[in-house]
Amino acid sequence: MIDERIPISVLTGFLGSGKTTLLNAWLTDPALADAAVIVNEFGEIGIDHSLIASSSDNAIELLTGCLCCSVRGDLISTLEELIGKRFRGEVRPFDRVVIETTGLADPVPVIQALTTQPVSDDYRLSRVVTVVDGMQGMSTLDRQPEAVKQAVVADQLIVTKTDLAPKDIEILKARLKHLNPGAPMAFALMGEGPPADLLRGTDIYDPSTKFEEVAAWLAADNYADHGHHHHHDVNRHDEAISSFCLTFDKPLHWQHVAAWLEGLVGDDLLRVKGILSIVGWDPPIVLQAVQNLFQPPARLAAWPDNDRRSRIVFITRNISRGYVADRLAEIQAQIPEELFETEKAR
Repeated sequence: MIDERIPISVLTGFLGSGKTTLLNAWLTDPALADAAVIVNEFGEIGIDHSLIASSSDNAIELLTGCLCCSVRGDLISTLEELIGKRFRGEVRPFDRVVIETTGLADPVPVIQALTTQPVSDDYRLSRVVTVVDGMQGMSTLDRQPEAVKQAVVADQLIVTKTDLAPKDIEILKARLKHLNPGAPMAFALMGEGPPADLLRGTDIYDPSTKFEEVAAWLAADNYADHGHHHHHDVNRHDEAISSFCLTFDKPLHWQHVAAWLEGLVGDDLLRVKGILSIVGWDPPIVLQAVQNLFQPPARLAAWPDNDRRSRIVFITRNISRGYVADRLAEIQAQIPEELFETEKAR
């Protein structure tokens, strides 16, 4: 059964990174001809709508503040109103939504708002795209915690203005790879960008998605050597960030997993995503979390091959791989598998 909720892409990135230029180019692309756009601008002076190529009746501007704080309620109201207008035929039909956040926004509350009711009844979060300035990216990451978090939670990274500082790009690429090993990187010259098809890629919450695409989203192999970092400037606040993948050959019990993850939730659990084999459940489930919010598990359509291992990727701040693994082992010891024999038999 195909998930018919409307996919939402979040476009984020720090001030001056090139988000609006990129969005303007994308909105001339036929791939986004049927997209609704929500633009958030911090402050009293809103964005110039002449910069948005398709700023017609499907472009909405939120001016009440940063999407990470009070305007979060306005975003939810706007999305509810938008789906109502679509149903009544008051706006032209749209098949997806693109939200551009202000450069000052912490993207986590935005993601949380999009993955809880009532928004999640009609919409599903498809991807988070983070734009990074190829010229100022390193200094921005050094100075701005929001920029680090924007990079960490991204499903896709886009580095802009690569022609203006070509010697610095390799250093920036290494920094971003350290922060988020699993996110693919695209590159753009000044005033340009990758094609809008990028926003129509893998949506892991659609059960019809191919397993190969889900595996690419998880990118588990990319985290093999990122659990510990010792070669970075200790003055950089992202030194505390670790990324790692835990793999389990045997199916897990959901009671163990639920208790384990519940004990880990908090501000320092920046991102979790996984494909899990659960005892008594078939096919596998997909799990995703941002800080203290876990989205309900979604079942894939089927196991497409013989690799049925559970793989869970963690991106954390001041939480080690060892601590995470030990917590699960403690829970498994406290709640013996023998208690789940009835579940196995079903």
